Amino acid sequence: MARNKEQATIAFVGIDGAGKTTQASLLTRQLKQLGRPVTYRLAASGRRAFSRGARRLGHADAISLFGPRFAIRAETWLRYANLRIAQRSYLLVSDRYDVCQYARTRIICPEIEPWVRRRMGRLRKPTLTLFFDLDPTIAHKRVIQRGIDKENLDDLKALDAAYRSLPEAREFVHVDAAAPIDDVFETIQHEVRRRLPGFYDGEA
Repeated sequence: MARNKEQATIAFVGIDGAGKTTQASLLTRQLKQLGRPVTYRLAASGRRAFSRGARRLGHADAISLFGPRFAIRAETWLRYANLRIAQRSYLLVSDRYDVCQYARTRIICPEIEPWVRRRMGRLRKPTLTLFFDLDPTIAHKRVIQRGIDKENLDDLKALDAAYRSLPEAREFVHVDAAAPIDDVFETIQHEVRRRLPGFYDGEA
């Protein structure tokens, strides 16, 4: 199978509950079945793990324990390290990416966004950034239903607004995350074909 000259990254971004992990996993599975050289990476920042540890110490979350500046720096380092390793992949399907850290920084500690951008900016630019566009109210209900973690509705609204305020938002491909799963996946396949035409027809 002939390869394109350049590596590629498909980034799945958006607020929690929008369906990023489900769709990124579906795409990875499909491309692997087609024999494509694809790697899936959950580019977590450790926020949930940090917050669980903070609660054991009697704090509401990592922000209240460490302070916003230290907490965001720690998250940034962890997310960067997570993605830096995955950058070796020929095709990376990334569940979350640099813009996720930029958006979170804007609502938690905006004064260090320049530092966060310098750190995360060392990563390669995504070939395709899929923004899962979903009403935060619906996303909040989904998070409650899955019962794995907790998210505050106001926080989801603030994060959604932060994503849309980023300069990178001009390059987002918006995906209607309220649509049925199969319809969402069909949209994603269409966008992958458009940006990476070889990955479905055997020329990648």
